[in-house]
Amino acid sequence: MKNKCKLCYHNDMDEKFFVDRLERIFRKEGYYTGREIGAGYGVADLVLVSLDTNKCSIRKGHGQSSPLLNEAFFKVLKNIPDINKRGSVEPVNLDTLIKKTKFSKGFLKYSILQELEKTGYIKMVGNNTYFKVNGWVPLAKEVIAIEAKIKDWKRGFLQAYRYKTFADNVYLAIPDDKIKCVNFEMLTKNNVGLISFNPRTDEMRVVIESKRFNPLFDHKRDFVSEFFWQYA
Repeated sequence: MKNKCKLCYHNDMDEKFFVDRLERIFRKEGYYTGREIGAGYGVADLVLVSLDTNKCSIRKGHGQSSPLLNEAFFKVLKNIPDINKRGSVEPVNLDTLIKKTKFSKGFLKYSILQELEKTGYIKMVGNNTYFKVNGWVPLAKEVIAIEAKIKDWKRGFLQAYRYKTFADNVYLAIPDDKIKCVNFEMLTKNNVGLISFNPRTDEMRVVIESKRFNPLFDHKRDFVSEFFWQYA
């Protein structure tokens, strides 16, 4: 299969125009969208999220309405026990959190734990020991990351593959007249979906479906979902 293809109708089209039109399609389908969102290992052109309305309501009910726009918050939260867990659960102390997160004592205590306590996500009990308050409720039911390319599909494939660190599904989106350039076997083997899109006619087609998987880092997924709290 040939990998070098001449540009066709989109000679005068840039990627911003391509992504603008694609984003509009997904918004019509009911997704919340974000542009240029990164959680390490690259910045996705387009991120689509479906919010869990029940979980959003739970967080609002607990007064946990401040978005946590720092990945470090989630590395810490995953290591703090829930005060509402059944049975006897001991709070975690500062020294244990330092060992588990590898953060410095000053950064952990004053930049992370202090902020989590102030915003109602954790509670300090005793001397430097902590519980999560009402658990941690991620917002998203689904996180999809898309890399858009009007040429150089191989580079787009590699970038899309990196988004497996935080997304449930990843896709490469390219103009419909460039589909013939793509190695379908490579994408299928690596579970990277493929979207064909004509921004002139708004015709979109999923050529290869991305099968849902568990992101490599849950805390990165939770972090990305916080960018959509404004829609909760």
